[in-house]
Amino acid sequence: MPRKKRDPEQAKHSIIEAATAELREKGAATATVEAVAKRAGCAKGLVLYHFNTKQGLFESAGAAIAATRGAEWTEAFKASNPTDAIDRTWHLLTDESANGVTLAWSSLLSPIGQISDQAVKELAQGFAEVLGAAGMGLFAALDTEPRVNEDELGWLLASIVTGMEAALLSGADPEVVNGAYTAAWLGVLSLARA
Repeated sequence: MPRKKRDPEQAKHSIIEAATAELREKGAATATVEAVAKRAGCAKGLVLYHFNTKQGLFESAGAAIAATRGAEWTEAFKASNPTDAIDRTWHLLTDESANGVTLAWSSLLSPIGQISDQAVKELAQGFAEVLGAAGMGLFAALDTEPRVNEDELGWLLASIVTGMEAALLSGADPEVVNGAYTAAWLGVLSLARA
């Protein structure tokens, strides 16, 4: 019986899904190409055929994580009032910490993240851009605008999210981190022009 041929795009997609799952469970420092291949149900050679290197694999997985995160954070910011936005983004932040997205993301952006400096820069910049646009949308929904431009707002929000996720990842008391997150939002909202 002839062997069923795999669709190359489906195989590549399955490998990226397996890589993101490995990163969410283990982080970039300990995830391996072999483990990704096993999880994807393919040979290590197929992983390397599609991505050339571990770095290429993790950069593709990072882009997939970034796309999902971008959509989820954009949606979380779509709120009718600031309290709802704070609550929705806090829930997303804690969900990401619980489901391994924070581990995957922070490990990819760390110096031992196994991806190029350029990829780190692009992932961080992309997340800041998503948050900047989402934040500007929230200010617009409130019929106001911030005293800072969209880029500055994006980097401010990305720094807040990243800091809070790092605190949760390190085992900080979630109630205390939630208070700090709310306080940070008060600072963001104080940027509104009168």
